[in-house]
Amino acid sequence: KRQHPSVLNGVGGSFEDKTNDFLCPICFELIEEAHITRCGHTFCFGCIARSLETYGRCPKCSFVLNGPEHIFPNFLLNELISKHKMQLKRKIELTPNFESPDAPVDSLRQFLASESENLSLPDVNVILEVLTQRKHILEAETCVAQNRLLHQFLEHLLNQKKTQLTLLAREVDLIERDIKDVEVILKDADARRSELEDKCKAVENDLNQEMKDEEESFNGSKKNPENAMNTMSLCRKRMHAHFDDFVQCYFKSDSTKTAAESTSTPSGLDVFRENLVKFSRYSTLRPLATLNYSSDIFNNSTIVSSIEFDKDNELFAIAGVTKRIKVFDYASVIRDVVDIHYPSIEMISSSKISCVSWNSYHKSTLASSDYEGSVTVWDVSTGQRTKTFQEHEKRCWSVDFNDVDTRLIASGSDDARVKLWSLNMEHSVASLEAKANVCCVKFNPRSSCHLAFGSADHCVHYYDLRNMKEALCVFKGHRKAVSYVKFLNREDIVSASTDSQLKLWNINSSHCLRSFVGHINEKNFVGLATNGDYVACGSENNSLFVYYKGLSKQIFSFKFDAVRSVLEKDKKDEDVNEFVSAVCWRQHSNVVVAANSQGIIKILELC
Repeated sequence: KRQHPSVLNGVGGSFEDKTNDFLCPICFELIEEAHITRCGHTFCFGCIARSLETYGRCPKCSFVLNGPEHIFPNFLLNELISKHKMQLKRKIELTPNFESPDAPVDSLRQFLASESENLSLPDVNVILEVLTQRKHILEAETCVAQNRLLHQFLEHLLNQKKTQLTLLAREVDLIERDIKDVEVILKDADARRSELEDKCKAVENDLNQEMKDEEESFNGSKKNPENAMNTMSLCRKRMHAHFDDFVQCYFKSDSTKTAAESTSTPSGLDVFRENLVKFSRYSTLRPLATLNYSSDIFNNSTIVSSIEFDKDNELFAIAGVTKRIKVFDYASVIRDVVDIHYPSIEMISSSKISCVSWNSYHKSTLASSDYEGSVTVWDVSTGQRTKTFQEHEKRCWSVDFNDVDTRLIASGSDDARVKLWSLNMEHSVASLEAKANVCCVKFNPRSSCHLAFGSADHCVHYYDLRNMKEALCVFKGHRKAVSYVKFLNREDIVSASTDSQLKLWNINSSHCLRSFVGHINEKNFVGLATNGDYVACGSENNSLFVYYKGLSKQIFSFKFDAVRSVLEKDKKDEDVNEFVSAVCWRQHSNVVVAANSQGIIKILELC
């Protein structure tokens, strides 16, 4: 069988890679005077020099090369090429019958060039017939190879589209069944409404004119049809703005539904309806009041690190780097027309305060953690310390009261420990060793023995305190340290990280249920709070972001005004690095309180 003609100076074809490492990418010959570029590619000196004169870029990666000063001799490769040439030469010398891969083609060419005049017509016809047959064979092989590749591509594409079609048909069937279910509900509701309206009209006809007038006056604040239509139009507009998120939410909620359930309203559809209704309940954030953490106009360090409401949502405490805990009466703050508000009581710590937490049973009991590693218990009614725990070796970032066992306190510190304290004991009752700095701790609100904490190892750890040897679950997914962790309910956890993401978890699964993106958080503690349905967090663009737990994108944001001290008055807006530093929900309400790094506190209402 005749050898295939060689190409590329010794490489018999694309499948033969004997000297591929020694070929110049420009001339496809063995490299002469190997030179390497700053980007790491090697060429013949002559080839790369000519290329740089013309284009000024690396021929392989287009890296900008300004001239010959950006190329350098590749001595090692030159030595390897020299050895390769010597080996090839020695093989030819030691093997008398050795023929290079180019020999058959060269011999044929020489024969045709020298003997063509001696060939007769029959000889020429035979040669042409052989070459023509060979040409047809090569063309057929090429055609088969090309069309086989095309056939494989089309087969893969067809299978992919069939899979998509099957999935689409399943989704269409699901939507059609849900539409029928909703139409049945609407029909029944319309029938009941018509029946009730008829009864109301009959009752009204029996009333005298005076009673009718009084009723009309009493119902004057009722929404008229035009207002109802405007509200529905606004809800529809906001729904379309988040349509893709709702599509994912819908199919996820109905993913477990089967055809057998089509006779009744499926639970998945109930969940999605609830999400849709709660999402459309509010349309904006409205400021109710503004407070200042510090009244010192020369004080540049007024970061609010923590805001918390007491068990009755009547008092809220504000604490931060001024070492002061200020307790305000919520009703008084909302009722006052002016924006100058004074705290009901003020407590002074010996160090900057990182976090505060109210006791859920004793209304006047408040715990705080500080930068010296201390955990302090305060009596808010008197403004005095009642207990101080000083076992942490480094800065303490977080403190939390247990809502079930109200004597129990947890704290997390840079010493990589979570410590448990009791109001009845002078020292810690237990210590949980973490492998990294602990940034936040939070008890499960429905349990006395379950606790979650976030740390610098990028994970959220969930423990049963009755077995502290290992975590019940470790939630992995954040790319940076976990700065906050909060419970939406008994089973759902939301965490915040300096990777600019919030993540939703369930204690029964280690996989992330949803990521919330939109805010900016790369280096600071920006706050995190939830009321069970909505999640609020700060951002490093001086804004508050509000998410709904069923959607990945924010539904509201509120921008704080840039307020400067006297010393920063001449700074431009972009030079002032302000950020929202603390967030808190007033539980069982639509009110959220947020503060920024300038000590400005805003009480906002979802409406």
